[in-house]
Amino acid sequence: MNKMKLNDAIPMQLMPCTHQDLIGVFRWFNSEKAVFYWAGPGITYPLQIKRFKTDSKFEKSHSYVLKQGRQLLAFGQIYNRLDHCHLGRLVVSPSFRGQGVGRHLVAALLDEGQRQLGLSDGSLFVLRDNKVAMNLYQKMGFVQAEYPETIPLENCLYLRRTEKPD
Repeated sequence: MNKMKLNDAIPMQLMPCTHQDLIGVFRWFNSEKAVFYWAGPGITYPLQIKRFKTDSKFEKSHSYVLKQGRQLLAFGQIYNRLDHCHLGRLVVSPSFRGQGVGRHLVAALLDEGQRQLGLSDGSLFVLRDNKVAMNLYQKMGFVQAEYPETIPLENCLYLRRTEKPD
């Protein structure tokens, strides 16, 4: 996929995800491994809208996309998990990676979690070998924490952020 440059003159906006947005997001994945890294073991490849909406608890999870104008940049979900605004299924379009879109997505989702869920602390799961994501989350103040249940994936870590970094 070709890299595209963000347009600094147009602000990025977090918006509720539509059916059409999901079709665009699904184009970013071309393998079972890529879907697993993004969505976890409960989502199967090839992606199908109806099945994804059911398996991901799409309606209950507050699903959002980050856009710049009409350009689809990223996708993520939020919901209450252990009284934290839990971020799930975070992904940036391959065309816009490495330009700060992930940082903007995480910050916007945490802000939305504060508004929608009344939760100021954040949490997420990440695969240990996803170094790019781990680096981003750590820079944004997330730290590894104990999860009260066994995480069904051996390579998975639970991260929390209890206060906004300076």
